[in-house]
Amino acid sequence: MTRSDAPPDAPRRHAHVQELVRAHRGRFAWSYVFQVVGGIAPLIQVLLLRSIIDGLVQERTVGSQVAWQIGAMLGLGLLGVWMTYAARVVSTRAAGAVIADMQTSMFRRLTTMPIHFYTTVRPGAVVSRLTSDANGAEAMYTSVIPVVVSGVTTIVTSVVIVAFVDPRLLVLLVVIPVAIAYVRKAEARINELIARSFDVTKELASSAETFVSRDGALLARQNGQTRREQGRFAEQADVLAGLSAATARAAATSGASYGTAFVVITAGALAMGVWLVAEQGVTVGSVILVVLYLQQLQAPVQSLLGTRYPRMRSSIALDRVEAVLAAGPAAPHASQASGRPGAVVRPSPDDPPAGDADGHEVAPALRMLGVRYRYPAVASYSIDGLSHAGDALSIPWLPITGLNGKIVGSGEAPQDEREHSNALDGIDLTIGRGEVVAVVGSSGAGKSTLAGITAGLVDCDEGVVEIAGSALRDLDEQRRAELIAYIPQEPYVLHASVRDNLRYANHDATEHELLEVCRAVALDRLVEQLDDGLDSVIGEKGHRLSGGERQRLAIARAALKRPALVVMDEPTAHLDTATEARVRAAMGELFGTAGILMIAHRLSTVRHADRIVVLEAGRIVQSGRHEELAQQVGRYRVLLGSSAQEDVLS
Repeated sequence: MTRSDAPPDAPRRHAHVQELVRAHRGRFAWSYVFQVVGGIAPLIQVLLLRSIIDGLVQERTVGSQVAWQIGAMLGLGLLGVWMTYAARVVSTRAAGAVIADMQTSMFRRLTTMPIHFYTTVRPGAVVSRLTSDANGAEAMYTSVIPVVVSGVTTIVTSVVIVAFVDPRLLVLLVVIPVAIAYVRKAEARINELIARSFDVTKELASSAETFVSRDGALLARQNGQTRREQGRFAEQADVLAGLSAATARAAATSGASYGTAFVVITAGALAMGVWLVAEQGVTVGSVILVVLYLQQLQAPVQSLLGTRYPRMRSSIALDRVEAVLAAGPAAPHASQASGRPGAVVRPSPDDPPAGDADGHEVAPALRMLGVRYRYPAVASYSIDGLSHAGDALSIPWLPITGLNGKIVGSGEAPQDEREHSNALDGIDLTIGRGEVVAVVGSSGAGKSTLAGITAGLVDCDEGVVEIAGSALRDLDEQRRAELIAYIPQEPYVLHASVRDNLRYANHDATEHELLEVCRAVALDRLVEQLDDGLDSVIGEKGHRLSGGERQRLAIARAALKRPALVVMDEPTAHLDTATEARVRAAMGELFGTAGILMIAHRLSTVRHADRIVVLEAGRIVQSGRHEELAQQVGRYRVLLGSSAQEDVLS
């Protein structure tokens, strides 16, 4: 049973949401007090009216007494109006604060989910969850609960007053449940329509987010699917419009049926009241009191029935919000006993010497020992109703997994062979300060997984990873970001200026430093040609830049961090030969003594590495310089042979 299918009375159904609401319980409490007072005041007005009418009928009312009673009715009327106003203002402010807390908490949760989570969601669904669902929950606190408080107060107070005036008059109120039972039958249809409209709205948002974007528009146009996507959107919009119209029609039918029932009930109550006055000695004022109460009860009873519609919408929205808030970020693997704080990694015999100019020992940029990693199942990091489990989206460096954690995609081993295997299996690797290590291997060998772990984006299951002498597991996000620079093959560029994109990694970078890194990565001419130089806005995902320019911008941004370790996933794939040579020659200037781990596919990149590591089936099978490995019989020579025609290591 999913969260949305759980019964309404499930214990702690919205536990995390309730925690947010409790932070504002003072405001809500005051709004309920105002609501109760505002609901009782009009009922006491009717009680005073009964006294006036009975006094006039029995000719025992004096002028001063009537003036006092009318004045009291005026005061009660004003009290009811302004208490209702105060209740609405306070509840709206409280609800707004809760919704803001929901959105902030969801955003915080979504930005700290395991990195695999982002392969399972579409941006449109996330935007809808943060906006439409959060705002949809607001009605629970601005409409549903206040109406329930006011309606219940009015009904209970009316019954108490009628019983106090004359218990026999309670007979007239018994007919109200008849109207309620009659109208509730129409609500089932509304519930079904609301549930369907939520799903269609989510699909609309997802379509808009996907295809009203540069990449989505290019994909559709290149494949001749623009009209098809327009047609699909139009169909969804028509379905949503039909659902909205059907919901409104069902609600109107319910309201009309209810109004008809109450007209009949009021007429019947008046006829019964006449009989009670004539035969049972009940006063005229008492009968008028009951009839007026029936009229006043019509609104709160109808409002209570009407809350079923917004209550269901809000409840579904709260279920969706709770699903996000209840999803925790990645927890440390219990199996990684060797990753406990204070763990020390013993140097491998193959480790390069580590020391400064004076001979003092310096921790290497990267040290890995016994690292193992297995792809997790989608269920371990997905969110009900938000993730598209089994239909994961692609992140270039992140392998895609199926429902049971099995690898899918071209070039991978069959699922039954990979189900119980490790993506990385016992990796021992050290990168010294200033050393460039290239990692090569066939598709599915574990290169990108290794990059993700060394970049601190994915935690290994077993083993220890140290960055500049600090256990990666023990570092918080800020410290990881200071020590490690990650440059993916397809870097993300902000819809901002060149300056803002560069300073995103180092807000304190000076103008001189910005211009220097641009020169080092061959971006200086581009900056000069742009209308506003460093302040030129480069568009959503950097669409004003070429692929190579985006890569160089990412390299420059990483250099400004002055990291201890640089992890590159084919960072020069989009560069021409001359530009690549210039950028490669500037690596020492850009990154100083930082160690560099480079996921390499191009032979030109591999040739100049200080050391080449060959991965196969998640294990290091060869290590050495290009000249050495090219002469050995092994996997590296096989890769060289297969890439000879294209000068590419796949």
